[in-house]
Amino acid sequence: MSKIPPLPGEATAWQQDIRAREEEARAAFLAADLPALDRLWTDGFAVNSPLQQVLEKQRVLELLQSGRIRHRAYEIEIEHMSRHGDVVVVMGRDSVVDPPEGAVSRRRFTNVWQLDGGVWRSIARHAHVVSREAAG
Repeated sequence: MSKIPPLPGEATAWQQDIRAREEEARAAFLAADLPALDRLWTDGFAVNSPLQQVLEKQRVLELLQSGRIRHRAYEIEIEHMSRHGDVVVVMGRDSVVDPPEGAVSRRRFTNVWQLDGGVWRSIARHAHVVSREAAG
């Protein structure tokens, strides 16, 4: 589940769209919904991952499919969104619970979205672990 604080005043259409895409991407990643992620990410999508590697879209999908990347829970909190023409930068924090031991990783993230044919698609992500807690 995502924790997306309300915007001050009225949210613009693009802000609502991006928040919806962020939630869709979070849920798809948690469920390892490869078709949804394929649709949400551009072919050139890349992530500077918590695995300490830059991974391209196809490699991330392969790791999800094989179960190498898997989370039992995944929550996000958006702290900042800014639009620059066809590009939106989203920044915040997230946490994931990893199987089998249930360790919790708290991370900082940046997601970059681009308007592509009237649809927002993710072009890049950066996430790094700030802290990791063993299951209690």
